[in-house]
Amino acid sequence: MNIQKISVEKLNPAEYNPRMDLKPGDKEYEKLKRSIEEFGYVEPVIWNQKTGNVVGGHQRLKVLLDLGQTEIDCVVVDLDLQREKALNLALNKIQGEWDENKLAELMAELDAGAFDVSLTGFDAL
Repeated sequence: MNIQKISVEKLNPAEYNPRMDLKPGDKEYEKLKRSIEEFGYVEPVIWNQKTGNVVGGHQRLKVLLDLGQTEIDCVVVDLDLQREKALNLALNKIQGEWDENKLAELMAELDAGAFDVSLTGFDAL
């Protein structure tokens, strides 16, 4: 994995990105911002050095810009535009499913420990 610190001026949001754009004040935007503030920036933006496009992490990038970041650690890839678009879709679509019982147990455990469960992105119990 190639991780480099990239100036935000080089990070171009992909115009084709099919995900809905979050804005400050949106519930999910605020959840993401709180998570980054609490846990730090732990999931890098993915940037294609060949095109200059952000391939994954558009919402994280938006929050980091709003937090005043000028350089961001990125996973750097070197892909042609077609493969870049395919990776964008894969990153946004391929996800595991929840084991509802384990999820409920974990949420209850965190809640019982007086942890602010909303920092996980889930609504409080």
